[in-house]
Amino acid sequence: MGIAFWGGKMNQKIGQYASRPVVAVESATTVLDALRLMSEKRISCVVALAHGEPIGILTERDIVFAANWLLGQPDLLINEVMNKPVMTASEDMTVAQAYRVFSQHNIRHLVVCDTRLDMAGIFTQTDLVRSLPDEAFEGVSDIIELMSSKVLNVAPDVPARYALSLMARRSVSCVVVVDGLIPVGMFTERDVVRCVAEEVDLTTASVGDVMCSSIVTTPMTAAPHAAISMMQKESVRRVLVVDDRGGVAGILTQTDIGRILDRKEIGHVGCHVGEAGGVVEASPTPM
Repeated sequence: MGIAFWGGKMNQKIGQYASRPVVAVESATTVLDALRLMSEKRISCVVALAHGEPIGILTERDIVFAANWLLGQPDLLINEVMNKPVMTASEDMTVAQAYRVFSQHNIRHLVVCDTRLDMAGIFTQTDLVRSLPDEAFEGVSDIIELMSSKVLNVAPDVPARYALSLMARRSVSCVVVVDGLIPVGMFTERDVVRCVAEEVDLTTASVGDVMCSSIVTTPMTAAPHAAISMMQKESVRRVLVVDDRGGVAGILTQTDIGRILDRKEIGHVGCHVGEAGGVVEASPTPM
């Protein structure tokens, strides 16, 4: 099944789907203030500015990797920990091209610029999933083919700092908190941002104290479009997949969903630095 078979939807432009407005702060802002803004607005990143121009980006994933360093340093500035330069793209970049950039550079955010190279929005992994046509999942009857079957889990009484270190070592966006065999919560990247912003002592706090106790679940037999609709309705980026007895069978994340494009013959798409419809600036570091 090729990209043309999808009625050209993957050739639609990311400017149509980009999230607006761009939340940006001065690069001299403290990390704590930036994280408080991210937590308050429930967003996954902030763009750092110098003289009104984007020079870097701070994401939830960055905080997971840097949290042990950030803790106890309230005066640390965003320009000391942000990814730079920020990766930007034209509004005319296609969804298929954006996916390739995400995949090749291991990122989840593109700052979208208009024809004057002003920031017009941010195209995120959430926007990518929102843009996928139902036709992308033809031949995939249920989410078993998409989900990750290996789920990292911890007991509620383990220190939150241990759960954080587990997420960083395994490069995952969450751990599931289980009491025996029963899932009772999740500890996610967004929870990490909230905890660091609130200066929670993650060494003494248990993961049960700081986790999100609301879990969105879906059966293994759910169709992809049904799972995506649920994620959008609940404003979550992952759902826990359960078997017919309510046991944990896996987890379905936006990253898992996006990988459907690896199965499609979307071909080579140009995303060279400076090309029209391609990347304006490329960051060598993951976001």
